[in-house]
Amino acid sequence: MLKLIYDNPLYKMPIQQFVLFLARISLGIFFFTTGFNKLFVEKNKLIMLETIIDAGIPFPEMMSSFVSATEMLAGFLLIIGLFTQISSILLFIICLTALYTVGIHTIPPNLDSISWLSWFFYVHDLLYMLILAILITSKPQCMALDHFISKKLRS
Repeated sequence: MLKLIYDNPLYKMPIQQFVLFLARISLGIFFFTTGFNKLFVEKNKLIMLETIIDAGIPFPEMMSSFVSATEMLAGFLLIIGLFTQISSILLFIICLTALYTVGIHTIPPNLDSISWLSWFFYVHDLLYMLILAILITSKPQCMALDHFISKKLRS
């Protein structure tokens, strides 16, 4: 019985790998569901299109669908752990664009520096970018297809 527990890959996983696994899965589910909703739920589709138009991004209809599909696909790839770094880079760019075009404008005007920073760090896109940066700079984790593929390629 103990041998089964000790042979379990989750038991042998270092805590840092487990935290990266949780971060990857959580962000993957988040981006998959938000991308899905922006593509297939009419109300959310219209909100996304309106946001793109208000941000002044060119070709709003095409970009709305492209960004939503990219979120959904990259989120799915994060969930299964395939092309994690590439997916994270794409999502990082989406979040950076959202931060610059929308997120930063949610900060009230005329704040002192400390208050402005407080609001800035409250913008969720920044937090996503930081977690994505960790995934971009990390080697493939166990419990990810990337890990198994890189292992196969090395041998």
